[in-house]
Amino acid sequence: MRHVRSIAAPFALVALIGFAAGCQSVATTSAKLRNQEGNYELAIELARQAIAQNPADAEAYFQLGVSYSNLDSVALAYENFMKSVELDPRKQPLVENNVKHNFAKHYKLGQSAFNRSDYEAAAREFGLATQADPRQAVAYYNLGVAYARLAQKKEDPSYREKAVAAADRVLELQNPSDANYIKALQLAGSELVRLGRPQDATERFRRLIDEDPSQFLVIENIGTDMLNRQEWEAAVVFLKMAAEARAKVDEEDFTVYYNIGAALYNLRDENPAAVDEAIAYYQKALTLQEDEPQTLFNIAVSYVYKQDYAEAVSWLEKYTTIKPTDYRGWQLLARCYSETGQKTKARDAMERFQQLREQQG
Repeated sequence: MRHVRSIAAPFALVALIGFAAGCQSVATTSAKLRNQEGNYELAIELARQAIAQNPADAEAYFQLGVSYSNLDSVALAYENFMKSVELDPRKQPLVENNVKHNFAKHYKLGQSAFNRSDYEAAAREFGLATQADPRQAVAYYNLGVAYARLAQKKEDPSYREKAVAAADRVLELQNPSDANYIKALQLAGSELVRLGRPQDATERFRRLIDEDPSQFLVIENIGTDMLNRQEWEAAVVFLKMAAEARAKVDEEDFTVYYNIGAALYNLRDENPAAVDEAIAYYQKALTLQEDEPQTLFNIAVSYVYKQDYAEAVSWLEKYTTIKPTDYRGWQLLARCYSETGQKTKARDAMERFQQLREQQG
């Protein structure tokens, strides 16, 4: 009898080991049950015990994801769900459903808060959406917009920095062909300009120009907006980039060159050399619209600023030929004739100026 028992005992032990290896640990099963009961803190404790016993326990990580989801710790939920899939790829569909649920919950709350102009709540919820699924660029974009609205409302530049960071995350996740990439690029560019960092903005736009210069309007619209705001330096930066992109696709534009010239001229007090560059861009504009009157006048004004009255005369004579009823041209021409010693012409131009001003009231 002793001989039979000595053989039976090892067989029973092998069978027990085989059964244990084919099942979840007691701690993992208990964690699952506690989640089903809604006892999430205890489920976390049990799942951690299971992982301590077996670091490759995919189900234990999954149960941690479930627990943290129900406690609304969505960043930890995502982390543990992803670890579960890493250990057991068969869990991918179930994990994605849970991650999608967590993301949708906070994204919708963010949209609702934004629609009622509660930008603090919107930023909070969109931030949680980015934690629930860090792969979703749309949440980062909306988070950036919410921060930009807060910056405007509270006049706090730290929110602009946060808006740029959120927009940059979109640029990391997407390609220039994606819709959110373009919107995030515009957001980052605008906020960097308002932070006084237009050169940093150009670095973000460089990839777009290199990969798809046909998207020049994205940059051009920002430059035009800066021009309208009289933010001259920023306008020059963006409009020059737009002009560069347009040239690459043979879409040069009169208005872009003209606006660059105007922005440069308005930088004359802080940078007198900008006037020469303004003249160059005005002349580029004239290659696309020959003898456009306002451009001729602006070039003349630029030369007057430089006290190059002889050169100004040549442009004003052309201008007054094209726009003979504009008394401004005759007034400035009279001055330039006088400065160059052409007294008779100066007198005649002044008389013409006075006649036109009286006629036009």
